[in-house]
Amino acid sequence: MQTETTHEGRTRFHNALTGTEPLAFHAQGYHEYKPVWPRIRAHVFDAAPRSIGPSDRITVLTCNNGHGAMGLFETSCAQLGVPVVVGGREFPDWINAVHKPRAILNALEGIRTPWVMYADSRDAILAGDPDRLVDDMDLHFPGAQMVFGACQLSWPNAEDLTEFELDLPGAKGSDYKHLNGGLWIARTEFAHRIFAEVEAIAPHPAAPESEQGKLRKLFPDHYPEITLDYGLRMFHNVGFTFVDTYEERPV
Repeated sequence: MQTETTHEGRTRFHNALTGTEPLAFHAQGYHEYKPVWPRIRAHVFDAAPRSIGPSDRITVLTCNNGHGAMGLFETSCAQLGVPVVVGGREFPDWINAVHKPRAILNALEGIRTPWVMYADSRDAILAGDPDRLVDDMDLHFPGAQMVFGACQLSWPNAEDLTEFELDLPGAKGSDYKHLNGGLWIARTEFAHRIFAEVEAIAPHPAAPESEQGKLRKLFPDHYPEITLDYGLRMFHNVGFTFVDTYEERPV
């Protein structure tokens, strides 16, 4: 249970364009088109360390098989004093489509909170108290069992995946229209069911090594229980976001 009470010297990272304050950020993709990313990193890592502690409502989860490129997300959690469950150590040789669903399933077996939040280890950052995400789900996503961060680009860029996502109501008013598997929150039991399905289905032929293609294949079967954070209320996938619309405001 969180015990932190002091706010002295802290700031909130407010998106002036959307009027929201995302709690987790993901610099997705192996490219350099992430100009907002250094400022987001500085907002978290240049701040004084915090001691948020565990939550009775939500567990934070990532996958890290020990590769040297991994660990940024865990470092951000340590900066905040947030415990994180790390799955994937059992798979030193890693293929996302194969090992990520199984690593998540293995980790979920030991999670007892009703909610779980996931972020990629290599290129995601937690910026605040994850317990807030449960309130966000109740307030902004009533009825949803799982919410993924939305992305500006469709990857894998396959017509069958893209067409469904572009036709959803939330996509009409947002630049962020497509499911990205790097950030999500779900009811723990629901996450277990979904990733059992992800593990069982064949990869999408456009991205045979990617679990994201699998997730997007399943998305039509589970909408609206699964939906996307079109408005950046909780999550922001910042790849290909070229304009910095963030303001630092006092807590």
